[in-house]
Amino acid sequence: MRLRIIVAASICSILTLSSRDAEAQSPDTGRLGTVVVSASKVPRPADALTQAVTVLSGDDLRARGVTRVTDALREVPGAMLVQSGSYGALTSLFLRGGESRYTKVLIDGVPVNAPGGSFDFSHLTTDNIDRIEIVRGPASVLYGADAATGVVQIFTRSPTGVRKASIGARGGTYKSVDADGDVSASYGASGFTLGGAHHASDGILPFNNQYNNGTLSSNIALNGGDVGDAKLSARYTAAEFHYPTDFTGQPVDSNAYRTQHRLTVGLEAGRNFGGYAQGRILAGNNDVSDITDDIAAPFGSITPEHSRFKSRGYRRNAEARAVFFLPSSMTLSVGGAYEKEHENSSTGSGDVGGPTIQTDTFDASRHNVAYYTEILGSPIDRLSYTISGRVDDNSDYDRFATYRLGANVGLFPGLKARASISTAFNAPAFNQLRPTLFTVGSPNLLPEKIRSAEIGLTSNYRPDLLRISVGYFNQRFSDLIQFVNGPPPDFKGSFDNLSAASSNGFETELTVMPIANFRGTASYTIVRPHVTEVDPTYEGSDRPGDALLRRPTHSASLTLSYGRAGSFDLGTAVSYVGKRPDMDFSQFPSPRVTLPAYTKFDLSAEIPIVRQALGGFSLTARVENLFDKRYEDVLNFPAPGRAILIGGRASSSF
Repeated sequence: MRLRIIVAASICSILTLSSRDAEAQSPDTGRLGTVVVSASKVPRPADALTQAVTVLSGDDLRARGVTRVTDALREVPGAMLVQSGSYGALTSLFLRGGESRYTKVLIDGVPVNAPGGSFDFSHLTTDNIDRIEIVRGPASVLYGADAATGVVQIFTRSPTGVRKASIGARGGTYKSVDADGDVSASYGASGFTLGGAHHASDGILPFNNQYNNGTLSSNIALNGGDVGDAKLSARYTAAEFHYPTDFTGQPVDSNAYRTQHRLTVGLEAGRNFGGYAQGRILAGNNDVSDITDDIAAPFGSITPEHSRFKSRGYRRNAEARAVFFLPSSMTLSVGGAYEKEHENSSTGSGDVGGPTIQTDTFDASRHNVAYYTEILGSPIDRLSYTISGRVDDNSDYDRFATYRLGANVGLFPGLKARASISTAFNAPAFNQLRPTLFTVGSPNLLPEKIRSAEIGLTSNYRPDLLRISVGYFNQRFSDLIQFVNGPPPDFKGSFDNLSAASSNGFETELTVMPIANFRGTASYTIVRPHVTEVDPTYEGSDRPGDALLRRPTHSASLTLSYGRAGSFDLGTAVSYVGKRPDMDFSQFPSPRVTLPAYTKFDLSAEIPIVRQALGGFSLTARVENLFDKRYEDVLNFPAPGRAILIGGRASSSF
């Protein structure tokens, strides 16, 4: 796949950051009137939730020129994004100090994680996104496996009641090019949105570091008023990333690349039965295909050889639930879900210029049936609560039950307290349970277990001026899966549940709007993820007390925006990442090292040239890593330096 579009310049802005848009700019769900979908089976007001949630507005992100979801998530408390080098490189999310496979990722309700929970964020863009909801804390009681320390759910933009279209482009450093177009139309209470985008860069390394990404997305919404509603969404991404680096970070390969094609389709429909009950169904499919291709001399040989690894996987899910609206503001949800996971792969090699011969294959499937109940209530204005439970019955491992208990209490006018306890789990991956070319099967693996408790305070006395929230969380991870070296003669390894860890911390968030047209948000997180226990048979390097890799103790973010309607708009985002441990894989045995702290500044600006009444055109600019800070999220894999992007956007109603 070779995606080439030659277009100059910007997507920095779709909407101005003016005072009329101020409510869409905050990355904090605590503002009055916000409704959150991902934290419960029934949409709930943010100020009634019993767990921490952040909402990022898609319009605000695009207005600040943020095109990558990874950059957006850096503004979330407790979220550590680890990018292995240039644009398109493997990117992982560590939420609240948990493992990167502990965050469930959904697109319009459809799970997109690989079996075992891993997910590469590098190809996920903000194109045609309405909002991103991030639930911090265990959520297996809602979503089953993978939702061990949180959930990231992306919602495609819905029709807004008007017909409009926009097109934008920008270009700049590293020969970067971003171009996109979208259209939204409404017909009565129904409508659709459609978007397409292309992103490209030559990368930060001197050779074989190109990246191309093409994304198409759509959302068709049908609104039947009091009768019910339905929505069909789809998102397709095709990406290609060239990488010259080996596992130590050294640029030695002139032709290695990998591609990914992902199609996610989701359907959700609801039927109302008076004001007392509602039925909802959800169905989805996530299909992803990957290819890794290289020409290199195998170990011990001087003759180049062509090698190719191909894989395809899918997750198909269906869910049905009944919701009953009971007296005393109580809501009862009862439902069930079915999911099937499948993965197959093949490895081949051959002479350069000739066909590859298949040398190894892998094929695995499993299914899961789940049943759940959730009770939400608010018997008085100052109290809301959550009681929920779920049982997952999987064909690969034993039945697993999870629960959540939570309460939100108004202590004084403008001051609320919340508390919750919950459990979660993470399922073993296919290549841990079944034999592969390098391992024997470990069919008796247990799911990794998580227990969590958290408390928080929120001051919302003057939400139009100032809002402060603080929280503490305590997480315990047990039955962690570790690799076990194999004996001779083939030295095939295996996996076992051999260790435990904990991650405790504090989160603080602040939102201020001291004057008209200005908004500021800030967050600070302290988290201490570390190993607490290892089995006597464990042969790895981790020891009790060791900090978990690539997760900082201290992190912070700051976002400021100022805008005047019809005039100029300015924005800045600052992210701070503290010291964190890593491994130096260029040495054997690999020693632990400490990566230094860094602070990164981004700026954005927009200047309207043509008024909206005449069609609308704006010049936009964005500077990423303003002070050209040199840093690494992964040892020996430098992150991009300063990037300047200039362009424009045209929009019109029709």
